[in-house]
Amino acid sequence: MPAALVVRAAEGGDLTWVLLAANGRPLARSAAAFRTDEALAAAWRELVADRAALNIRLGRDGTGPDWWWTATLPARSVGAGVGTATAGVVVARSARGYLRPDQCRGGASGFISALSGFARRVGERGASRATAGTRRGK
Repeated sequence: MPAALVVRAAEGGDLTWVLLAANGRPLARSAAAFRTDEALAAAWRELVADRAALNIRLGRDGTGPDWWWTATLPARSVGAGVGTATAGVVVARSARGYLRPDQCRGGASGFISALSGFARRVGERGASRATAGTRRGK
């Protein structure tokens, strides 16, 4: 179960999140920065609620030997009908690189498990509680 969802200020005052494990080690970070607390909370709620639809991809970034994972949610296309999805949107990334692909896969599995644990912890009690357990960081 994750210990916390830490919200951090990024360049230009935008906000990002980092999901920490119970031992304080970063599991994942947001792929995007958000202009407001409300936008970050809405994106987090969507990620937790739609975690079963996540597509995890492993790869290397080309600058080193490390393996990284990215988590993608289907993008909803406006006006294309209810439930219609287009190309995916990257919503989260591994917080660190891994030496081997099996370690990377394990890190991604830990992220999915942590999302489920976070969902159980807040009980998916609606929008006002979806970011319960968050804290602000630098």
